[in-house]
Amino acid sequence: MKNIEIDGLCFGTLISKEEISKKVKFLYDTLLINYKKKWPLCLVVLNGAAVFANELLQNIGSEVEISSLKVYSYKGLNSTNKITVDYIPYNLIKNRNILLIEDIVDSGLTLDFLKSELTNHGANRVECVTLLFKPSKYQYEIKPNYIGFNIGDEFVVGYGMDFNEKGRSLKNIYKNTIHKIN
Repeated sequence: MKNIEIDGLCFGTLISKEEISKKVKFLYDTLLINYKKKWPLCLVVLNGAAVFANELLQNIGSEVEISSLKVYSYKGLNSTNKITVDYIPYNLIKNRNILLIEDIVDSGLTLDFLKSELTNHGANRVECVTLLFKPSKYQYEIKPNYIGFNIGDEFVVGYGMDFNEKGRSLKNIYKNTIHKIN
């Protein structure tokens, strides 16, 4: 396992780029079957899900409308337990079906907030596809509709996910192995 360091934390490979690509292809094929008649508005949860969304939707065609939103609940390694909204495209969601594209769902705080917020502002239906899911941390009844990988409670970086805005460009997904490098 190749280790990397980001801001004094050590990370080891959790999921390789090859495994990620196979799973993204599987998710794409599943979505293609389920949405063959009419794709929902795809909302990419920034910044983390941008890399996943790009690979997931690159072959989808011009009939799919894609936008983004930006909310966050983490600072460094820890959740703030509150949602901060930078941007939600409220003008696009009324009377629409929505597919949220997430990089990772852990406690479910962000997903629950977004489902409520979008529905309260007129969305007909809100579904979610996430690359990573932490079932042991999830605190809500309704899980994401489409899940790439179930993972444990580790903190991860790479493939769009960051630690202090670093590590997003890594091709693999890495987990924190020890908190400090000596």
